[in-house]
This record gives sequence, C-alpha cells and structure tokens, in this order.
Amino acid sequence: MLKKTLILAVAIAIGVSPLLPRVFADSAEWNALVADAAWDYDYYQVERLTLDAQSGPYDYNDAVFVTSTAGSCEYPDICDLIDMTIFKNGESFEIQDVEKGVTNDFWYTAQDSRFIYRVPSQDDDSWGTVYEYDTVTGSVSEITDIERNDDGIAFMTFATDGDRLYFSTIHEDEETGDIESQLSVSDYGSGYERDDFTYQLTAPWQEIVDVQDGVALVLFQFSGSIQQLWLVDQTARSMEAVPETWTEHPGEILGAHFVSDGSIQFFKNYRLWSYNPETDAVPTDAGGAYLSWLIEPASAIQLVGDYMAYIDDENGLYVSSVDGVSKFGVAMNGTFNLDADAIYFQNSEGEYVGYTFSTKTWESRAYHVTDTYEDILVGLDSDGNIWYENTTTGYLLNVGYGTAPVLSDREHAYWNGTDGNIYEVTFSPLLDLTRGDVQAFRAYDASGIYLVADESIWLVPDETVYFTWFDSWEETLGVSQVTIDAYLASYEFMGDLKIAPGTRVKATTSDKVYVVGSDYKLHWITTETVANDIYGSDWNQGIVEVQDTYLWKYATGSSLSSAGDVRSI
Repeated sequence: MLKKTLILAVAIAIGVSPLLPRVFADSAEWNALVADAAWDYDYYQVERLTLDAQSGPYDYNDAVFVTSTAGSCEYPDICDLIDMTIFKNGESFEIQDVEKGVTNDFWYTAQDSRFIYRVPSQDDDSWGTVYEYDTVTGSVSEITDIERNDDGIAFMTFATDGDRLYFSTIHEDEETGDIESQLSVSDYGSGYERDDFTYQLTAPWQEIVDVQDGVALVLFQFSGSIQQLWLVDQTARSMEAVPETWTEHPGEILGAHFVSDGSIQFFKNYRLWSYNPETDAVPTDAGGAYLSWLIEPASAIQLVGDYMAYIDDENGLYVSSVDGVSKFGVAMNGTFNLDADAIYFQNSEGEYVGYTFSTKTWESRAYHVTDTYEDILVGLDSDGNIWYENTTTGYLLNVGYGTAPVLSDREHAYWNGTDGNIYEVTFSPLLDLTRGDVQAFRAYDASGIYLVADESIWLVPDETVYFTWFDSWEETLGVSQVTIDAYLASYEFMGDLKIAPGTRVKATTSDKVYVVGSDYKLHWITTETVANDIYGSDWNQGIVEVQDTYLWKYATGSSLSSAGDVRSI
C-alpha cells in the first residue's frame, strides 16, 4: 500500500483546551492575538480568536484584516468609520477610525497595488491623514496630511500613483456660490505643495477610480444620477470626457480602470468597453457577455494588475487583459478567485480547477483556491472544509470549517467559522520539509524491505527507520524477488535508508532532542520554546528514542534557534 507524505487531516478535535489570556492589541503596536480555545495537531494549531462583532477577514493588496464599527461612532448605523485589525505573523495591529472605503473591492484599483488608507480628521484645517501599511515589514508610515481650504465642503476619494497622492473634493465657488468638483495632487516624495488642477465641473459627486502616469481616470456623477468618465491630465492641465460614456440613470459605469498599454476598460450598462485615447475615436465593445446583474458588482468583478475576471448572468466566466477577452467556462455558483497569475473556480462538471496565465496550463484540485502566498494555497470545498496545500512539498491538510480562508503569511491563515467567530490556523514549518511520495517493497521469500522513490532505491535497515516513514507493516507491498532485482538493476541504489525528515529523535542517555532535516542531518532544538513553536504544546510526545551509538550514523547539522530555521535544514 502506497504511503504518501501527503497528509489528509480530516477531523477537527472535539475537545477544547483553553489558552492562557494574551494581551489585547491596541493602536500603538503589534500584539499577540487573544484566543479562547485551541486545538493542536501534528502539523498545525487552530485557535478561535476573541474578537467581537467582526466583519471579514478581508485580503486586499496582501493585507489581511477584519473590521468592526469604530468605537468612536456615536450613531453606528450611519457612521462611515471602522476600526481595523490587521493580521501578520500571528500578531495583530489595530488601527482606529479608518474611512470605511478600505472594505470596498474597487477601492484598491486606485491604490497602485499598495495598502493605503485615510483616517479622517475632526480638524477644520484638514481632511485627514493618509497612511500606508507595508505588508512586507508590517510597519505603518504617514504619507501626508490633506489640507482643507476654507471653501471645502466634502472630501470624496483619493488615489495614489508613485509618490503622488491624487484626491477629489467639492467646494463652493466664492463668487458664484456654485458647487464645483476639485481635483488636487500632493507629491509627498519630493515635498511639493498641494496642486489644485481642476475647478471646471459642477458635479456634486466624483470618484478617482484610477491613476496612471499622471492621468486621473475620474467618474463624475451629475444631477439626475447621470454618470460620465473623464481623463484629467494633471501635468498637461487638460480634461477630456471619454467619448460616449454619458450614462443616464438607471444605467451605470462599473469597474473602470487603466491597463498597462494606456487604454482603459469599463462596464457601461453591464457591457465591457475598451478605449485607448491615443488611437481610438470612441470606445469599442471589448467582447464577452454582459456582466451579471443578479449579484453585487463587487462579487461579479475582480481586478488584479492587467487581468480582470467577471461573470455573466449565467455564471459564464471571462478574463480580460491586454490580449483581449477570453471565456474560461462556467463558474459554478458564480464563485471564482483571480490571482496575480491564475484564475480558480469550480467548473460546470463540478471540478475545482485553476488556469495559470504565464504557463497556459490547467490543473485540478480537491477544493476551490481562495488565496495564495508564495507556494502555499488555501481554499474551500462544497462541504465548507478549509484546505491548506504546500505545492512544493505536497502536504495537503483539512484544517477546519467555515468560509473564504485567506493567508496573511506562509504560516498563518484566517477564516470566518460556521459559528461566526474568526479562526486562525498556525502551520508548522515542518510542512516545508520535502518528503516525496514513497513505496515500500518486500520479496515474498526474503526479509529485506526496500523503499523506492524517484527512480532511486534504499534498503530499510530496521524497524526504527521504517516506522518514521510508515504507520504499519501493511503498507509494504509483497513482490517477487525478480521484481526486487529489477528495481536494484534499474534504479540507483542509495544504501541504507535514513530516519524520515521532520522526525524528532534523541538518545536514551541525553535530554537533547533533534530534528532530522531534509539533509538527513541531526539538528538540535535549542529550547522548549522553539520545540513548542515547531510541534505545538505536545512537542515532547512521539519522540523516537535510540541508543547513543545509533545516532553516530548521522552527521550533525545546524542548531534550531527559531521555528523558521526548520525551512533551511
């Protein structure tokens, strides 16, 4: 019977073991998350977090967070402020009184692939402060404080392009009293002062939906809910309406964005259009079916870089890019996930599939991929099972139940449980140790057991080694001696098999516990804290004990001073 290191952990423990309370996060620093229950497994730990009335988790521009109505809101039902808790490396960072737009999918089209947000000000001289959260370092930096002029009435939105922050407001003309739209820019990299570059449209509402090379793509809404797209060039001081985008209510413009070739794409009345101001007189029909009007646009459209995925009213899935529009089939239940280089969905045959744009290849999985981080995938199947997969080592884990899991880093994922609570799973770095698929053989008329993998063959020297690779003798396949001889003749003989990577081992006369690495060397776990981080609270269970002389057959490798060190052995 084939023994694979592909692990299928399909059960969640019944018992609940309470954790000691940990420090609550505040707005000043990263803090350990608080959990009221935890479940330990060989390769991961699940915790139910102590978070009240949270929405999410969200994953935008690599920032993972949950939100709640801001504690400062006097009237929560009409308040546009939220408190945001960001997750990274098993810790949390709370930011209070953030503008609610950060939970809008289309907000990030205009933020230059960065996580940027505004904290409104109560000061009459300022519209608030704009900050950037660096998803790599986990740090927050202030970009600029947005000055408010005396005639300012309302702040609308902002977008970023390099070191420039573009924002839109409305103000009252001092002479005529007309309400006018105003676009401004601040270059926070060079320290240039604010530059107001439009006072020309009497539109009560406008949104900067994207910026590219100093040109702002702006959606104006005039009286009667009439919408129109404009291209506003800050450096050339020019404004030009995108032809044939005058859209009367109840029609609307959705998903407008720049493509890297300088063109723009947008949905007008649920049809996709493309317009290149350098070459096109008017927008052209970009192809594909009508956008679905049966669900919210945020659920029907996803944008990542130059790719835009969307579904029609029959759940037909389309992807547009600089190369045009292609149909990828039918996304069951209208569910899909667009990644930087792939699209994932469940097709009409019920198969969970993914297509990689760069390699133009399809692959199938046992679940719908909802998020990726490097070579780590998480996802969800039709029964609500949460899945983890390491595509390098082949480990596959069923880690819980809920909806839409997301990855904050390669060691932590979050999801909303069926009970409404936010759950965190911490993955052991042992999952990064490579252990390929293996098969054990024994000749009917001989006692020797051999392990075969990747056209190589090893002799299993004893049962100590055997049971670090397999769970029982039944996993050895009986074959003829002729078959064994054929393997020995055609495969490279590697000698005696070593203890499996990731195994904890110690000598009976010593307290030192080692991990066998992918290099088959002994790596000393220097402290109990490190052991707990790698294996969980039951780290001292399941250790293989051998005589001192047994370990002489293994070279000594680097010591492990942190859980992350496991990835290098």
